[in-house]
Amino acid sequence: KGTITFENGKVKSVSGMDMGDYEVETDDNGKLLVKGESTGGGSSNPSGPGGSGGGTGSSTGTQRPTLSEGLIPVKWDNEQKAWIVTTADDPNWYNYDKQEWANAVILGDGVSIDVGQSLFIPTASSTTTHVKAMFVWIPRYEYKIEGQYGKNGTKETPGEIEVNLIGSEKTQATEGYHIHPAFTFDGEELSGIWVGKFETTGTGENPTILPNLKALVNQKVSEQFATAQKLVVGGYDTHMAKNSEWGAVAYLSQSKYGKYGNPNYEGSNKEVYINNSSDKYTGRSGGTTIASQNPNGTCEYDNIEDREGGTGQCGGGASTTGNITGIYDMSGGVWEYVMGYLKDNYGTGGFSSLNMPDFKYYDVYESQIPDSNDSVLASRGCNGGICYGHALSETSGWYGDYATFVSSSAPWFGRGGDFERGSFAGAFGFSILGGGYDQRFGFRIVLVSE
Repeated sequence: KGTITFENGKVKSVSGMDMGDYEVETDDNGKLLVKGESTGGGSSNPSGPGGSGGGTGSSTGTQRPTLSEGLIPVKWDNEQKAWIVTTADDPNWYNYDKQEWANAVILGDGVSIDVGQSLFIPTASSTTTHVKAMFVWIPRYEYKIEGQYGKNGTKETPGEIEVNLIGSEKTQATEGYHIHPAFTFDGEELSGIWVGKFETTGTGENPTILPNLKALVNQKVSEQFATAQKLVVGGYDTHMAKNSEWGAVAYLSQSKYGKYGNPNYEGSNKEVYINNSSDKYTGRSGGTTIASQNPNGTCEYDNIEDREGGTGQCGGGASTTGNITGIYDMSGGVWEYVMGYLKDNYGTGGFSSLNMPDFKYYDVYESQIPDSNDSVLASRGCNGGICYGHALSETSGWYGDYATFVSSSAPWFGRGGDFERGSFAGAFGFSILGGGYDQRFGFRIVLVSE
């Protein structure tokens, strides 16, 4: 719909290139500038093949999070110590380059809040809330893991997972990288997914996703799956998190965009801190004393004062960003069932070959294949190959987390560990569960734009 004029291998001029939500211009050095909705409202150079560019307040390659009428963007105001309703055009809504991830909420029934107003969120002393659920945007990306424990990493202190944020139009990974499988859903390529900020709270009939409340437990996997779909959000497919979707969050946390890249944490403190609340309160943190238990947890999620010395925040350190904008309860709290199981084995989860949901809602694994040393799992469960992106064999044992592959007697994956797992708990931890009721087992909810 326009003209690009080249001279001596550079773009000389651009005219008439208004492409709906995008505009294309050129700078004095002959580089194309892409401006528009997918870039967060600013302009920058494209981020490479398939990249959509970054914008003011966003990150190179990050596509603008999808929003429907029922999903309201919010940002943390440190002066007010509160979540504030904002707009999708706010340049301070998110900045993944600074480990500040986009947050959004579903308001409670009958609640109406204007832009700029603060929200009531449950605290340790009050359950008053304007909000029913909180979500965090995980943007589409491709990743590369160098060596057994990431770039320059060890088992105790794994290294960086290299991540490129990309646009949904990019379907072929850069050489050496893998596009994360969580961004393909029912055959469609996604620009990202919304993941519950906390473990699911509320009841089986009225699920919520809020901090400082007790996690919803004591449901079979099939009941958890049904509960997740009761959190209706217009324009989104609402479902219980798959194992691959858990992996997408874990990998991003170990990248420059997550807690790993947060300069306030050093060494082993880059691991997501454990939620050590034995009473199963969401959003709590044990800080650096990960082996200790506390009925209420050592710190609340909004305890975000930097303690310095490489230990960062006590509360925020339990999130995937090391600050309040990330996802909590990925380590400790309660074990989280995910929709991932061993083929043709259903355990006590309430599912069978007759009532399994559509394939898009779960990951299925083949029998375990031992590795060449026949000592640690290879978990080549995806058609005999490595399950790229699922946080299984690629990250097995990172930070000393549990790593036990599913079996016929325990066919369902549980993620993260619970409050008493100590150093064995973590975002990369996984173990085997039967699928049935238990006071220590919860789950998480994901939104995918329809």
